Amino acid sequence: MKRMTNRARAFAVPLKSACFYGLTALTLFSCSKEPANDAVTQQVNSNPKQAASISAATQFIGSVVGFNGTVRSGGGPNPTPAGNTLYNLPLYKSSAVENDWWDNLVEEFAYSGQDFFAANCRGYSPNVPTVDHGDPRKLALLCQAMDRRGVTGKFTIAVFDDCPSSWAANRNVDNGAGYQPTNPKFDCGNTANYKYIWDLNIKTAFQNIPDAKRFKYNGRPVVFFWGVSTNWADNYGNSNLKKILQYIRTQFNAAFGQNPYLVVDKSWIDRDPTVNDPAVTDAVHAWFDMAHPWTMRTFNGVNVGSGVAGFRVVQGTTNMFIDANHGQTFLTTLNNTRGAGAALTLLEGFTDVAENAAIFRSSDVTYYDYPNQRINIVRRYSNDPYPATLKVEAEGCDSFNDVTAGNSGNMYRDGDIDVVKTGDANGGWHVTGAQANEWLEWRELPFKSGNSKFQVRYSSNQAASVRFNVDGVDLPVISLPVTGNGVYSTIDAGTKSFTSNSLHTVRLKIVSGSLAINYFNRVSI
Repeated sequence: MKRMTNRARAFAVPLKSACFYGLTALTLFSCSKEPANDAVTQQVNSNPKQAASISAATQFIGSVVGFNGTVRSGGGPNPTPAGNTLYNLPLYKSSAVENDWWDNLVEEFAYSGQDFFAANCRGYSPNVPTVDHGDPRKLALLCQAMDRRGVTGKFTIAVFDDCPSSWAANRNVDNGAGYQPTNPKFDCGNTANYKYIWDLNIKTAFQNIPDAKRFKYNGRPVVFFWGVSTNWADNYGNSNLKKILQYIRTQFNAAFGQNPYLVVDKSWIDRDPTVNDPAVTDAVHAWFDMAHPWTMRTFNGVNVGSGVAGFRVVQGTTNMFIDANHGQTFLTTLNNTRGAGAALTLLEGFTDVAENAAIFRSSDVTYYDYPNQRINIVRRYSNDPYPATLKVEAEGCDSFNDVTAGNSGNMYRDGDIDVVKTGDANGGWHVTGAQANEWLEWRELPFKSGNSKFQVRYSSNQAASVRFNVDGVDLPVISLPVTGNGVYSTIDAGTKSFTSNSLHTVRLKIVSGSLAINYFNRVSI
């Protein structure tokens, strides 16, 4: 996903695998004693509570999102060891059109209900423009896709600085030493290196994120930092990490007139105790490791949770595994972070193919049960777990029945489901040529208590009819008038009532005719 390095970290005897286009480095480092005012907790609660008990006013949830070239092309083996089996490949099948990848990404992220998109930024090299490993300039494409798909306002954007490996690798490649982080390591005391932290990464990122799209905590744009490993950084003591944070804060104020909210990994304090100062650091996270899929960190009165849905990097001497257990690990992670009162919960990671840690829609049937499972789980812990209106894309269904073999449009996903690009408002894709005896199905959709209605967005050159089925019970057949070629219409298609907020299986059946289905809405009435 988001890394040049495997993000998992062990606390006592940490093992980390760092990979750079097939090169693997293993390092060990130790952690210092926890400061008394900087507590970390890790205790498993096996009974995840309902998201309805979570305060919507003071808690925010988001995930790190990788967008390097490998991820955008569908998620290859880098940066994990060659041979690691990739189970959670994306459901979405990348195309040659880069905007398609961004269009799908923002739709899935908005559907998950998360508050912030932590863009995994690794900087860019003016001297080697072919490096595409988290270029902050590409965040302009993210913002354009949000507008294009009509999801602006559904979430906002934070920056995740993938330090210090990305600092070192970008500095090295820019100076002709290749894209690698160890020879030499990043000298944290050399101010000439700061341009790889600020000018070519954080500053550029926020120049490409309009103010209205920036995620802010207490009115301040948020920047998360990963851990300071001795494998990629040196000269980090003598207040040098503190100086880096002070430099970023000063430059941010000068460039944008805003005081950033800086959230560092606990290793910053371990490496440089002068960082343990609320005037320097706003909050601290503790990431996760193989024994602890989640952590909660308290600093400056702010609880920050971190965690993962599952993790698997197994190859050679590398054996890093957190069993996703068909969503149960993710439920435990969220219950003990967001559900336990974390003001900020940072998840690993929406697009993390390489470490089998992704949250997006996935074709994985080994560790999960259906494509939208992780998205559905994280939405339960969002500020709007049972939205008044839920827009459900046809092509993103969990299962289907198609009477013809193959995907006639050869787009979006594999399997016997016909998908093409749509000409409807807000773009995306639609299921085409849907005909009698075919159906699309979604699991664990949220219904608010009270009455709900279904609305189908469709196009058809002939009369057609459909019916919804909820938990195995058919609703009435609804006739769909002819719209004309490429013309879309939205029609009410049945109602259903529930006595409490709850999750349900919904199937859309095609009864007659042939039509294109873009999406349906479930609307509280």
